[in-house]
Amino acid sequence: MRLQEPLSCFRGKTLTLRAKNDSIANLSVLPYKAGLDKEMETVIAKSDSSLTKDGFESSLGNFVLMATEEFININKPEIAGNCVLFINRGGLRNNLPMGEITKGNIFEVMPFDNEIVILTLSGQKLKESIDGMIKENKLISFNLLMDLKDKQAENITVYSSPFDINKTYKVVTTDYLAMGGDNCHFFGKPISYETTGVKLRDAIINYCESLTKNNIQIRPLRFGRIKISK
Repeated sequence: MRLQEPLSCFRGKTLTLRAKNDSIANLSVLPYKAGLDKEMETVIAKSDSSLTKDGFESSLGNFVLMATEEFININKPEIAGNCVLFINRGGLRNNLPMGEITKGNIFEVMPFDNEIVILTLSGQKLKESIDGMIKENKLISFNLLMDLKDKQAENITVYSSPFDINKTYKVVTTDYLAMGGDNCHFFGKPISYETTGVKLRDAIINYCESLTKNNIQIRPLRFGRIKISK
């Protein structure tokens, strides 16, 4: 009876076959990779300064929020100017450089497939989100004005009207935060939850392309929405 050949007899053959298969696979994806690399190198905007995510009101955060607001203005005009926007600082993974901005740069800023969603929150839940933003310094907002004293929000204004805890508010954020990501438990159990089917990253890219089409450069903006009192 012939004994079975040891595994070592086949090991070299197996590796050779695998190497050939890997080479074939690599060759088959090369055209797609080349196309993707070229797309990532496409210049879609220009910035006259670098944008960073530092501070309560960061220049990069404002830029992303302005891109989100532009998306809402175009696609959800019925709530335009009447919604609070939130993103998380941790979701911004890289700063934007000065000069030419490529599509790849936007992927570096926002590598996650987070989708824009629209929540309806009670005034109490919105107040909890504001408190969480101040306490943990993780969230960046739009359409909120307030004075900050001893880490407490005072004189809160929500899209130009005094905050009313008895009202309901529209909040635009990402599905990641809406599901409680980054400790945002206050977004849980909203009165309503609406998906848009659009990734935040794609909204940023579209905003960049719109700026370029209108010959506008990206500029680091801060609006003084949070005033720190002593």
